[in-house]
Amino acid sequence: MSAWGGPVRNIVVGAWAVWVGLCSAMAAPVTQEVGFASQEAGVTLKAYWTAPAGSAKAPAVVALHGCGGLPQDRTTLNYAQSRYIRIFHDAGMGVLYLDSFGPRGFHSICEQKPTERTLTEANRRQDVLAALQWLATQPEVDASKLAVVGWSHGGQTVLATADRNADGVAQARIKPAALVAFYPGCNAFEKQWAYSVVAPLLVMSGELDNWTPAATCKSMTDRLTAAKQPVRYVQYPGSYHAFDSATPVVERDNVGGTKSGKAMVGGNPEARVASAREMLQFLSRELAFPVDLAVLDDNVHAAPVPAPSGFAALANVDALPRMSEKGKTLYREWLEKSFPRAVALSDKGAIARGYGRTAMETAIKNCEKFGNPCRLYAVDDQVVWTNP
Repeated sequence: MSAWGGPVRNIVVGAWAVWVGLCSAMAAPVTQEVGFASQEAGVTLKAYWTAPAGSAKAPAVVALHGCGGLPQDRTTLNYAQSRYIRIFHDAGMGVLYLDSFGPRGFHSICEQKPTERTLTEANRRQDVLAALQWLATQPEVDASKLAVVGWSHGGQTVLATADRNADGVAQARIKPAALVAFYPGCNAFEKQWAYSVVAPLLVMSGELDNWTPAATCKSMTDRLTAAKQPVRYVQYPGSYHAFDSATPVVERDNVGGTKSGKAMVGGNPEARVASAREMLQFLSRELAFPVDLAVLDDNVHAAPVPAPSGFAALANVDALPRMSEKGKTLYREWLEKSFPRAVALSDKGAIARGYGRTAMETAIKNCEKFGNPCRLYAVDDQVVWTNP
């Protein structure tokens, strides 16, 4: 911490040429749309691939959405805006977000009763097995270090994929080395007395979850643990469904998986942090891959911060080049926000702001949506802008 209570900033001392190099290094990882066939006949899948950085082969994760499907705006599946893509990538892993719904014509199945769903975890398991094979062909991926991570219905798909006795799992040429299920429904699997995991499994539930209750997950994992299977279970006190989200807890209507048709959904700040740490520690151990848990710290910048330029005082709004009154208002609002923060400008007067771990990259990315090359103007409490 700094003397005035703010986070210590990584300051890079150097000339403009060094700063240009940093801008290049800070470029966001590219998320690409890819396609390949599911092991379910007639289904061609779409997925969103963010490759690991570096030249050495690295682990990779198949990420599985919940019953609501992927965001309709696929552009949110990028490094700057997707928390888990950011976490996995910063930890040194690739991540393949798999869309099981869109290619089958579904947007959401949350409203359907589980017994009435025509798209099930068994269907999605065929997608996962195909995704693992696709990852194994990527030159930057270590096929011996693949994981599957899923949320809610995606977590249930993880449990389906973990079942050694399920169709295609034991016979698969490429198998996961680790599996993580966030707040899955465990009822169907708890009843399967022959259930046996194909790889180490981590299950995490919210104590108060009334959509996918924790009790059955605890019962299932207790039984598996007693049978000496490599299973770990963690329950987060005072937490509901989607405890890892950043949204407040609300009661959701039109829920097909509960008797009342309602369920409480929303984040718990402590569980949000603790579950991400638990997941990374588990993956690091099971994949034999060192992970720096500092990637979870949203209070520091992910990239080095450039040195102050002395171009203008931070609060001198009139110094912003070619800035409209509306833009100056946006800058004044930014000045009231906490660190980490950044603001980017274009040479034509566009302005965009960013906050949190990827504040700098987000500000530049949002600024360039206006079609102009952009550069950082200020980061935290320093102006870094230099006239070309």
